[in-house]
Amino acid sequence: MTDLDDMLDALRASPIDPRLQALAPSVLDGVARRRNRIAVRRSLLVAGFIALGTGWIGSMVPATPASASPVAIGMSDYAPSRLLGR
Repeated sequence: MTDLDDMLDALRASPIDPRLQALAPSVLDGVARRRNRIAVRRSLLVAGFIALGTGWIGSMVPATPASASPVAIGMSDYAPSRLLGR
């Protein structure tokens, strides 16, 4: 066991290859990009399910026939049609 400990101590004391130091940021950037892609896919999936659910529920609700109101709501006394006597 002491041989293994001596070898690990020698490896720990050796200088680090500069290519290995540059490896960590690129790996972390790749992980962040993948996490962002997963978040975007998840949000699109949720939005799609909400849209499908809303459409399905909307098709199940009985529709009432549309009818026009006899008086325009919010029509001012100063509207052009009222001023012209229409």
